Amino acid sequence: MPDIAANMDRTAEITGIPGMELFSEVTGTDKGMREPDVLFDIPMLDGESGKVAFFAEQQHDPDADLPQKVFDLYIRVREKWGQRTTCIVIYTGSSPNVNTYVESCFGCKVSMEFRTYYLPEKDVEELRADNHPFARVMLAGRLALDAGDDIKLREKYAAEIAETTAEDENKKFILDFARRILRLDDPEISESVKGVYRVQTLPLEEYRKYIKLQNARLEGREEGREEGIEEGLKKAASSMLARGTPLQEVAETLELPVDMLQQLKPH
Repeated sequence: MPDIAANMDRTAEITGIPGMELFSEVTGTDKGMREPDVLFDIPMLDGESGKVAFFAEQQHDPDADLPQKVFDLYIRVREKWGQRTTCIVIYTGSSPNVNTYVESCFGCKVSMEFRTYYLPEKDVEELRADNHPFARVMLAGRLALDAGDDIKLREKYAAEIAETTAEDENKKFILDFARRILRLDDPEISESVKGVYRVQTLPLEEYRKYIKLQNARLEGREEGREEGIEEGLKKAASSMLARGTPLQEVAETLELPVDMLQQLKPH
């Protein structure tokens, strides 16, 4: 939404509105609780603020039902706050033409048009060439659509995302999204691919420690010796075990023997 971005006041803080479930009846699924909606106050250069709502939902319903859901979302936000509101739908369905809702009743007619980011029509090579975090996430989604249920393609695309995503503060989030969208928890996915993602989606502090220790192993850096490679790995392992990470997964991720980890397990 470049026109919105151009009119935002970049010096002001964007404020999230916590606990905002516009569709409160959507409180649970077969996979547990979820919060489908997130709302933000967006400060603008003209001094006013506007609302941007992010409505996240897996598209299981028929495409034709989506415009009414977006309309209902818009009306609820507008009614509650009475402010300018915009919305965008990141859409993965089978038809690109879902951006208009029209309702009429005995001569009264309302119509709403909204923006869609229709993922299936996005160019894969353009997404590959763009290092912006949003483009990386969209690339993972686009490749997941292309791969479908093909195990080998999902593995190939997962390796590509891991190898080509820049080392920065966004990498863990991007790879964690890719792990989910490419369904890497599938037991048929190879352990080598899973292992890459296990390491790179560790909590950020543990990931940095892991990288430092690996560099120390490979290069014999002085700081690695000073910290004590084995002691550092034990600390990382203890932290992972305390969070409930399975013993075998810790052993594979940190390359430590299972019998040593047995001694580190909390009792």
